[in-house]
Amino acid sequence: MTQQPRRRRIIAFSAIALFLLIDAVLITSALTSTSVDAAVDASSKPAATASAFPVPSITPTASPTAAPAVMPVPATRLLSAVSATAAWRASTGPCATPAAPELSTDSGTSWNATDATGRSGVTALQSIAAQSESVAEFIGLDEDCAPQFIKTFVAGDNYASYPDELVDTWYVDPADRAAVHGPDGLAAAPCDAVVALAASTADADSAAVLCADARIFATTEAAASWSAPLTVPGVLTLTASDLGYIAVAAGHPAASSAETASVACLGLSVVDVSVIDPAAEPAALSASTTGCYATDETPAELAANIAVASAENTLWLWIGDLTLRSTDAGQSWL
Repeated sequence: MTQQPRRRRIIAFSAIALFLLIDAVLITSALTSTSVDAAVDASSKPAATASAFPVPSITPTASPTAAPAVMPVPATRLLSAVSATAAWRASTGPCATPAAPELSTDSGTSWNATDATGRSGVTALQSIAAQSESVAEFIGLDEDCAPQFIKTFVAGDNYASYPDELVDTWYVDPADRAAVHGPDGLAAAPCDAVVALAASTADADSAAVLCADARIFATTEAAASWSAPLTVPGVLTLTASDLGYIAVAAGHPAASSAETASVACLGLSVVDVSVIDPAAEPAALSASTTGCYATDETPAELAANIAVASAENTLWLWIGDLTLRSTDAGQSWL
């Protein structure tokens, strides 16, 4: 009788132990499943970082973009040289701007101001074509803001209007920069907006124009046809020289000629522009950087506020309060 109660107790304890073991296995399985599900759910969401201080939300900022290159604009300064020591210059602007040409005969050290508006009624000069210290021609605007041709034979002591001279003169009417006037009269420009026109000193039918989009075109047929365009990045102004044309650009433009200087210009680059083959259809232009004027002024500060001219192998540059000259294509300045 004593064996059976003991056996029953052993069986009861074994059953309880087995029940507890099975229950533990089930609980462990449930906990493991919950942990896995939580881990999977957490992995699909961004993890949060605990912090003792509030963290403000940050709005993404667009990456800065490079500032656009300076583009040429109609000049507010005009310059025409007649020799290594003499030149004419003037400031200009809207239609009512007084015309007060200045003459220097001492290499730009001093300038003698004259009054063209009071003598002829002309305002807002558009171009200067000087022949000597005494003789210079100007295109400006009359009281109706229409082009007017004036001339002095006495170094600016007097001016007179010569309307007939407009017939075969190169100029751009600021009221319509999509056209140019040349020896054969009015003609369509090769672009929508001409900001500078350089009439050749060697051939009456030849000229070059600088457009607002920095392209340069040239003609040898009085604007009846134009060359293929030449783009000079940073170009600000254009003038005629004895051998072709000279452009001035901010920085160091990429030119099409192998003669381009290899060192960057921190200022104004002097760029020689020439017609490669006038007989080609269309003619092609080439450009090569020949010199540099170092300045820390920005391209925006330089735009419209510089003027350049050439005579007797001397390059004149009017910038700020300075009038500079170079006899080596802009490599050095006096």
